[in-house]
Amino acid sequence: MRHWRENRGTAIAGFGEFETLTLPVAGAELTITFLGTRNDVDKSAIVEWVRDTADDIALAYGRFPDPSANVVVIPVGNSLERGDAPVIFGRVVRDGGETVELLINEDIPIAEYYDDWTATHEFSHLMLPYLHGGQRWISEGFAQYYQNVLLLRAGRYSEDHAWQKLYDGFERGRLSAPGLSPNEAATSDERDTRMKIYWSGAALALMADVELRRRSGGAESLDIVLDRLQQCCLPSQYTWSGRELFTKLDSLIDEPLFLSLYRQYADASDFPDLQPLLQRLGVTVDDAGIHLSSDTELAPVRTAISTAASH
Repeated sequence: MRHWRENRGTAIAGFGEFETLTLPVAGAELTITFLGTRNDVDKSAIVEWVRDTADDIALAYGRFPDPSANVVVIPVGNSLERGDAPVIFGRVVRDGGETVELLINEDIPIAEYYDDWTATHEFSHLMLPYLHGGQRWISEGFAQYYQNVLLLRAGRYSEDHAWQKLYDGFERGRLSAPGLSPNEAATSDERDTRMKIYWSGAALALMADVELRRRSGGAESLDIVLDRLQQCCLPSQYTWSGRELFTKLDSLIDEPLFLSLYRQYADASDFPDLQPLLQRLGVTVDDAGIHLSSDTELAPVRTAISTAASH
């Protein structure tokens, strides 16, 4: 059952004079607000980076997933743990409309922002509705999958680099919290469950994407299903369960797939064994790193995943 989201004070509140502008991006208008930016900061360069990142998200299905999202940019220098990163922290706040909050280190050159995945990850969250905390492994995992796929499609990652990052992430997920299922990890007080949470959902996203493309001969994909989800149901004012989300996704395709994946893996402590699938995609690894082959059964599927579809 869906529930109205409760407002527990998670909305962003600011007081004072702030610079706000409206930015048209692929099929949407983003409202960007700068909080506390120094006068010597090149805001126009930051705005251009936000625009380019939003355009990268549109490489999934041709438009930005929320037609009227907000972006709040908060410069914090290098005062936090990831102070050497351009984007130190990001999150999506859904109370009062969808807002992406980005804490940035304004002292880092803007060119380095384009190599940072944080904003791409946060924007990717908008392709799904808000999920109950116990299923946040799905939302985090789908965003984890798409941050790598979209940065590859945008040309910011090479194909080797993107699949290396995916492979390494799946390995971290496999080794993380081996006794916990994704549902358990998402609600556990145990430490070191983060990689299980982030990469279990990414594994399901990859499996679903490959199977949709394989069985349809390329006529369907995860991109296409999420496009249909956006058209029917997003942005949503509800908190969804993982089972409800996957049931809805199954209703948007001819042959069910998503709920069976949920039933198989959501409560299983074993991480999905992706090695056979990766090998069929032409992705192998040795001590030297990733090797990509074009001679395997599903290599064309890998190429399709790596390439933005025309819309």
